[in-house]
Amino acid sequence: MGSSKGSAKEIWLPIFTKRSWFILLLIIGSFLSLAVLDSSSQDFIFRTLNYYTNQNTEDASPIQPICDFSDIRSDICNMTGDIRTQGKDIATVFFVPPPDKLFLEEQQWNFSPYPHKDLCPTKNVTVKHLRGPQNAPACTIQSSTIPAFLFPLAGLTGNPWHDFTDILIPLFLASKPLNGEVQFVIIDYRQWFLDKYNLIFKDITRYEVINLDEDNEVRCYSHLMVGLPNHKDFGIDPDRAFDRFDMFKFRMYIRSIFSLPADVDIPHKMDPRPDKKPKLMLFHRSGIRHFLNEPEVVEVVEKNGYELVLIEPQRDDNLTEFAKLVDSCDVLMGVHGAALTNILFLRTNALMLQIIPYGHIEYYADLFYGRQAIEMKLRKIDYSISAEESSLLEKYGWDHPVIKDPDGVNARGWRDRKRYYWYEQDVRLNVTRFEPVLVKALELLKE
Repeated sequence: MGSSKGSAKEIWLPIFTKRSWFILLLIIGSFLSLAVLDSSSQDFIFRTLNYYTNQNTEDASPIQPICDFSDIRSDICNMTGDIRTQGKDIATVFFVPPPDKLFLEEQQWNFSPYPHKDLCPTKNVTVKHLRGPQNAPACTIQSSTIPAFLFPLAGLTGNPWHDFTDILIPLFLASKPLNGEVQFVIIDYRQWFLDKYNLIFKDITRYEVINLDEDNEVRCYSHLMVGLPNHKDFGIDPDRAFDRFDMFKFRMYIRSIFSLPADVDIPHKMDPRPDKKPKLMLFHRSGIRHFLNEPEVVEVVEKNGYELVLIEPQRDDNLTEFAKLVDSCDVLMGVHGAALTNILFLRTNALMLQIIPYGHIEYYADLFYGRQAIEMKLRKIDYSISAEESSLLEKYGWDHPVIKDPDGVNARGWRDRKRYYWYEQDVRLNVTRFEPVLVKALELLKE
């Protein structure tokens, strides 16, 4: 008899956890309230109950965060479900999670989705993670069959290196696997950017580009990403890219977009004329980091057997025609940061000749252009100028740290490094010292 009573106690006295008591009280309170609540509130309670009563099972999927601000280059909010965009003065994205994933409290993030977040802030986007659909604006356009990417076109665009590093490469990597089935929703809208890179945009999306700054609609999507993943400076990490895509493949993609021949030798080798000279494109620059003795530079280039193309690229250039002009050249020569992004239009085994300003900034010259040239299967030669070839010497003198201790100036951080060695410096090339570099380049082209 004693043992049977013990068994009865074990059966009839259940042990309640704190979570069980909470669920029980919520159920009782909810049913007592149903009689006086409207249908939308009743619906919300049933979905909330369903959420909590399913959280204690091992099969319940965890709630995943929709925003990730941990990456050093870009902030991303990636949503799947019921997403609605609202534009005009304040760009807002409303995320309504599925019924079994509802939150009791709303969450909100306000951030700049520029894919190079440490450089230049743009217009902010507000992302709201709602409790339920009753707090979201009603849809006016339903686009649930296609995903969308929301990103800005301001920031440092207008500089070709930033056009590709901050926008075009990240956008291509995110969009190309979707075979055109994606819509772009843009803040800080720049029509000139879409016009200039029209051929790329036409290739990666089949849909209208939305100017959210002027959009009066509430657009509804089933998948939307705010921001764009950005691997690295003017580059691609194959381990993170689809099909292990890399910068060589990207250069070949760009060549195909602009109707340049794919697998051909450099122009100099394809011309059978024995007196044909290799063509060298020299970038003229009227702003910072320009040649103070450009006529002398032109003279030494032509003296050493090159056909010279002297050009100053402009933002409104016809990019298709400009790409063809670059494709016709064997060598691209310029001061670091002066239009060298156009190596994208060169042929395999063509040569980039980079003039590196004074200041021990060879690491950055390699980081921003040198490594990429090698990855693209181009040849490269770097020429680091001496203090005597820098306008900084005339401005500051031998005893100033800018000349005497460039490592110390670099150690102060990016602000001082950029000020002196990028923004305040011009180049007076010592053509006698530089001439052997032109000879070496000619030898490489003939290999």
